[in-house]
Amino acid sequence: MTPVLVFDEGPLAGRRVEVDAELVIGREDAGLTIEDEQISRRHAVIRPRDGGIEIEDLGSTNGTYVNGQRIAGATRLADGDTVKFGRSVLQVEAARAAATVAAAVPDAPAPAAPAPPAAAGSPGARSAPAAAFGAYAAPAAGKRSRGIASRQLGPQLVSFAVVAATAVALVLYFAEH
Repeated sequence: MTPVLVFDEGPLAGRRVEVDAELVIGREDAGLTIEDEQISRRHAVIRPRDGGIEIEDLGSTNGTYVNGQRIAGATRLADGDTVKFGRSVLQVEAARAAATVAAAVPDAPAPAAPAPPAAAGSPGARSAPAAAFGAYAAPAAGKRSRGIASRQLGPQLVSFAVVAATAVALVLYFAEH
C-alpha cells in the first residue's frame, strides 16, 4: 500500500491522492493541479523515499508548511503530518507494512510483477519528467496562462466601457457647440 494524501481543506477537499511516484503540485504544468491563486505554478514536489514520502518546496512565493512550520528543504513526512500550501490543508496517511499482511496469510501467492509503464499519449500514461529533479524546462510557449493576469477581464471591460462612454460624451458635446 502506498502513502496517501487526504485533502481536508481547499479546492480538493475530500480527495485522496496516492503517492507512488514523484508528484509536482501547483497551479499549472503539474502532476496535481490545484486552482488556487495562493499556490505557485509549480509549488512543491512530493516523492517516495525509503518506504515513506518527503515534500520539498520549489521556491514558491507563499511557502509550504508541515505541522505549522515553513519548510526550507526536503522534509520527511510521517503518518498524521499536516501539510498546508495556499488554501489547501492535507493529512498524510502512511503506508502499512506489506510484510505484516504477508505474515498473516502463510500460503499467499507471490505478488504479480508490476505492469510496464503506459505508452506516452495513452489514457493511462502518467506525465513524469524526463530530466532529473531540478532540471525542469520552462512551460511551452504559446500555451494560454490561467494565472492571475488572465482573470482581469472584468476590470478591463469596465475600463473600456468608461473610455467609450467618455468618447461618446465628448462627440455629443462638441457636436452641439
